Amino acid sequence: MRRIRAAAAGASASLLLLAGCGVQASEVVEAGGPAVVPVAPDHDERVLLFFTGPDGSSIPVARYADPAMGPVSTARTLDALLNGPTEEERAAGIRTRLPDGNKTVEVRPAAREDSRPGEKAGRPAGAREAVRVTTGFAVRSLDAAAVRQLVCTAAHAEDPEGLVKVVLTGSAGSLPATACA
Repeated sequence: MRRIRAAAAGASASLLLLAGCGVQASEVVEAGGPAVVPVAPDHDERVLLFFTGPDGSSIPVARYADPAMGPVSTARTLDALLNGPTEEERAAGIRTRLPDGNKTVEVRPAAREDSRPGEKAGRPAGAREAVRVTTGFAVRSLDAAAVRQLVCTAAHAEDPEGLVKVVLTGSAGSLPATACA
């Protein structure tokens, strides 16, 4: 019985020591906004495609690109977008708002004023001119989510930060230069 009392007294003394270690209670300390982690994929290993979720919001999807095939062009990235989400992506609720049918696309890459010979074509960082994308379907009749899919996918294929504007042209005219937002 003495051992139990001694153990209990020792535990109580330890708790008192820990409780009185000098750490004072404090108010919430503001330290700025939440941490931001870039999720942009390495353009030599992955492409970034923009689809939509069930509520119509944009969902970026990074897909593996075989480095042995060389740099992935903007046209090839848009071809992957036009082929739609994979089975696994569809099972996760990812959809496309782009029309079925004619999936041809032509791209005139953005250029920047200070580009130099030997730089990676089609992906100038900080591109200033708009990339021009021509599709085989009418872009003027697309809803905002579908336009955002094309614009954001093309912008991120051209510029790692997606800062280039995109001009979409289809069978029934063009849309003004648009930034990914």
